[in-house]
Amino acid sequence: MSSLSSPPLATRPPDRAAMSARRLMAVLLTLAAALTALLTGPVPTAHAVDTGLLQRGLSGLSYLPRSGVDGAYGPQTQDSVRHFQRDNGLDVDGDAGPKTMAALLGKVKQVQSAAGTQADGDYGTNTLGAVRTYQSRHGLEVDGIAGPQTMGEMNIDRIVSSGQGTGTDSETKLLQRNLAGLGYLPLSGVDGAYGPRTKNAVLSFQSDNDLEVDGIAGPQTKGALSAKVQKVQSAAGTPADGDYGPNTLGAVRTYQSGHGLEVDGIAGPRTMAAMGIAREIGSTGPGGGPSGGSPTVPVPPLSGSVRDKIIQAARSQLGQEEWGNNCNPYGRCEAWCAHFASWTWQQAGINYHTAFSGDFYYYGRDHGTLRTDLRNAAPKPGDVILFGSGPSNTSTSVHVGVIEKDNGDGTVTTIEGNHNDRVERVTRRLVGGWPAYAIVSPSGG
Repeated sequence: MSSLSSPPLATRPPDRAAMSARRLMAVLLTLAAALTALLTGPVPTAHAVDTGLLQRGLSGLSYLPRSGVDGAYGPQTQDSVRHFQRDNGLDVDGDAGPKTMAALLGKVKQVQSAAGTQADGDYGTNTLGAVRTYQSRHGLEVDGIAGPQTMGEMNIDRIVSSGQGTGTDSETKLLQRNLAGLGYLPLSGVDGAYGPRTKNAVLSFQSDNDLEVDGIAGPQTKGALSAKVQKVQSAAGTPADGDYGPNTLGAVRTYQSGHGLEVDGIAGPRTMAAMGIAREIGSTGPGGGPSGGSPTVPVPPLSGSVRDKIIQAARSQLGQEEWGNNCNPYGRCEAWCAHFASWTWQQAGINYHTAFSGDFYYYGRDHGTLRTDLRNAAPKPGDVILFGSGPSNTSTSVHVGVIEKDNGDGTVTTIEGNHNDRVERVTRRLVGGWPAYAIVSPSGG
């Protein structure tokens, strides 16, 4: 019996028209892809990166606000990476590749070593605390952030790609006297040597005065610095010669004594605010106001205790509104409740400023003024109350207000910045209302 098998299938002639159409479509798609690449340019190489570690380092070195430590590698983080790359002679592409991360961790380790903490390259809470301690011991603004002045005091170069200052030893000392007189450099830094401390002071002044930030004290920087010193001299009633020497120090001390200010002869933020001199000059928002920076709002004469002065300063700002995108007179254009609260403390002579509400928790812990049992906290005027669940990050610490009064019924009256986009008076429950997790007092208050 013969086996059965299926007959072979007839061979179909090829459809030449269809094949030609497919070839044409493939060619067109290839051309479209090539054109897109030409128009959009090369796509940056993506590197696997620990975004939290990157952001903590950028924030700790003042390239990124604390509120920007959110785990998302977005436009704000890319801009901060570019800024760091420019300062450190790296390819400026916004991509935190191996070279950028190595440079960032190396810089963080230098700060950690100078602050006396473990140099692991992670600018976490231990490093923030160690830098705060260092700043307190060296008469710097206590915020835990290694900005230009702190890095200068630590003798760490912030910008490695820029040149040095220009001029003779005597000219360098004049530059240093003026930087020291305006609070950018300690008086001990007037030594005639243009090292990292002086260069970083120049960087801070340039940043505050809308100049090219390159650390080089060229003609424009020197001219702006001399002009600012002359304004201080005129306000203090001494000859305006642009040299912040002993006569100017003495005249400013007299001015400070007559205006209820800390008497040190240095025209820092509060003294310049009392003189009506803008410390920072930058872009403006609607109406010509400054787009964030040192206080430029009017502050009446303050009197009494530290707590009295805090409350007087806070009350003087009631109704102050923001403009633009969170722009305010107390700090950068960002969420500004902590800028406002720490600004009120600064007006009372407390050398402390922060953009992050959770930092007050660590201030209280470090100064022995932290209370977390709100049922027995005994709040006083001038304290701050922290809202959220804890100080870890901006998702857990969400707001801060200045306590004006304990109402004796489980509530406090507060004065809060960034409440409905302005400074407002609010009543808060200590327990059972919007969650609060701590109360912190000013040191010495």
